[in-house]
Amino acid sequence: MVMDQLERPLRKALQDRLAAATAEAQRLLGVDGQPVGADEITHLRGLIDGLSEVMGREGGDGLGPLVAEQQAALARLHDRFRARFEALEGVRRAVGELRAITSPADMLSRAPAALAGASRFDRVLLGLSGDGHLVAEAVHFGGERAEAAQVLAAFAASPIRLEHPLIETELLRRRRATIVDGANLNPRVEQRLVELMGWTSYAAAPLVVAGQVMGMVHAGRGAPERLDVLDRDVLWEFTSLLAQAYESASLRRTLRHEREQTREFMDWLGGRTSELMDAPIRLATMLRPPEPAVPIPAVATARAGRDDRIVFEGLLTRRELDVLRLLAEGRSNRRIAEALVISEGTVKFHVNSILRKLRVANRAEAVSRYLRLLGMRAP
Repeated sequence: MVMDQLERPLRKALQDRLAAATAEAQRLLGVDGQPVGADEITHLRGLIDGLSEVMGREGGDGLGPLVAEQQAALARLHDRFRARFEALEGVRRAVGELRAITSPADMLSRAPAALAGASRFDRVLLGLSGDGHLVAEAVHFGGERAEAAQVLAAFAASPIRLEHPLIETELLRRRRATIVDGANLNPRVEQRLVELMGWTSYAAAPLVVAGQVMGMVHAGRGAPERLDVLDRDVLWEFTSLLAQAYESASLRRTLRHEREQTREFMDWLGGRTSELMDAPIRLATMLRPPEPAVPIPAVATARAGRDDRIVFEGLLTRRELDVLRLLAEGRSNRRIAEALVISEGTVKFHVNSILRKLRVANRAEAVSRYLRLLGMRAP
């Protein structure tokens, strides 16, 4: 995960500092060295208690204030990391709720509000990139729906042009998140972002789906306060997880579409099979099916003097013969579909069946064989 890559250097630095502090504590207490790992919490607490006891006994030497200062620093560090983990966990829960949305478009439209509800941001803009522009897709504006609609309409009417030296252009190319301070004074900032969103400091991160940059998320606060590294990391975590959720939703929609197409084909195939199974019954009862609505080509009737139904009896079905007649007239698949009131896909299926049964390679050879069997010359 992207956040794992960001946290790995920090984790290594903390481990080095912890190892050094532990070694020094063991030296001061005169205890044997012991490696510190994830399962050595009890050992660490023992060292801390031991040092606290020693420093308490030697408080007259001025160590009391030092102990208090270190404990305060430890509390601040603990609070900072707790706030970080809680913030990141908040956006993870928010994206988890977005995953329940089956429509990829709806997921994107609700993403800004979800981010605002799970973070300290109150103004969020999500835009999609295309044709050298960043087109606004959804806006959350501090809960003010009317104002959000106006901002969205303004960006939609005039999309942000992605060109040098705009900061967004560099972010899309480098695929990283950043914080922009003093946006109202920065020449690389699109000033409409400042005017419409009402911020002077904002964070921005690209939305990368399946290895392709599809857009960008801007987030900030209306109050004139600077953002910090945690705000940047929260936005980066959100956009990374949102991209994964969007890709999954798109894949699920594609699979549903393919499943529906397969079901329709199987329904058609079932109907076709039933029709073929009924053919022996009609033959056994000597009931001839009704005449097809499609006329026999005039040239075949005039010159051949032979009934194509007799020639192709037992070789082609009624519908295949209808299609072959229209092929002989030179009609396209679309014209054949219109004449027989069927889909072009069904026409293609019948044409392939005709080619296979007549043992020919293409439509022209099928028509030529049809005319030869009727005693005619191909035109």
